[in-house]
Amino acid sequence: MYKKHGKVMRILLITDLYPIENSGEPLVIKDFAKYWQEEGHIVDVIRPNFLLNTKIRHKKIFKDGVYFEDNIKIMNVNYVTPFLFDVTKKLPKDFAIGNYNLVISHMPSGSMFAMKLIGKCAGIPYVASVHNSDITVLTKPLYKKFFASALKKAYKRADAIAARSSVLADKIKEISPYAEYKTFVAASGINKDIIDPLELFEKKAGHRGEPYVISTVAKLIKRKNVDILINAVANAYLGNYVLRIMGDGEEMQNLKNLVKQLDIEDNVEFTGNIPHDEVLRNLTASDLFVLVSEGETFGIAYLEAAARANIVVATRNDGIDGLIRNGENGFTCDADADTLSILLERIYNMPREDVRKMLLTRRCELLEDSDRTLSKKYLDTALKIIEA
Repeated sequence: MYKKHGKVMRILLITDLYPIENSGEPLVIKDFAKYWQEEGHIVDVIRPNFLLNTKIRHKKIFKDGVYFEDNIKIMNVNYVTPFLFDVTKKLPKDFAIGNYNLVISHMPSGSMFAMKLIGKCAGIPYVASVHNSDITVLTKPLYKKFFASALKKAYKRADAIAARSSVLADKIKEISPYAEYKTFVAASGINKDIIDPLELFEKKAGHRGEPYVISTVAKLIKRKNVDILINAVANAYLGNYVLRIMGDGEEMQNLKNLVKQLDIEDNVEFTGNIPHDEVLRNLTASDLFVLVSEGETFGIAYLEAAARANIVVATRNDGIDGLIRNGENGFTCDADADTLSILLERIYNMPREDVRKMLLTRRCELLEDSDRTLSKKYLDTALKIIEA
């Protein structure tokens, strides 16, 4: 039986999305582990890598072995086949699943690996998470053929299902008959320290930027739809404006060609990849953040932009939708250049009092739902569902 609510638990976190040595994965799952550890729990990580998938995603491959970062034990294990055989053979000899009070998996490979460890161990509480990658595996024909059955078994076995957004919660409930009454939203927050002072929010609310700065932060790949943003900006009347595109990727040259074709080179700035602190400084100097990408699991960039007093535009029915309430604390929009162009003009011409209300509403929410607060809520909610 696991220990709960203020008592020490041994948590096993299974995911290939856990970074090692600044390997480039998002930090959100690492932050969950960090804050659970700070609450007094013991957190170990298994980082299972299906090597073909790792290479397709252009991720660095680390050697099998045990790594320690921030006093968290990370067991990195590589597999040529997608966990078809006894997965414990590559784990440390002293590993025993019975040592843990709770198992939590993230990403499809994490959940399928977890089932290999605990599928027949009814007494170990288990939380399976839902990312956009899980929905892809369950719905896209190629992935569905090979992996959907194994992933569905994880959701059936799970005592609770942690969807990374309200959109994903709705999707998994539609797909899995086991999800309806045990699914909750495990959203991410940000560190309160990066939220700009109230005085800066008030200053931005008081007058429109000159030039008016629109920002986006993204890996420049197709599904981020930065081309839609460029076309929308080119077709909108935004006075003296700058579009600042932060990030790099395979679409960089195509996007630069589009900017040239639209004859807006004087208004668009490509920064390439820049350090995180420089991203934050640029967001402080920005008025509006727009990212109408598709297939987002969550999107920390939206939160960071809001923390730097930007009005935020996100994609309707994707990722951050649900946390962004259209017209109240930001805007959601279809990934369509004409629709987005109309919305950009509307935001540009918003009365300053409406801008102020929107910015301050979002700031209060960010302060209330910090990364530490939501990490605790994640664990507490999972335990309540398990106990029910």
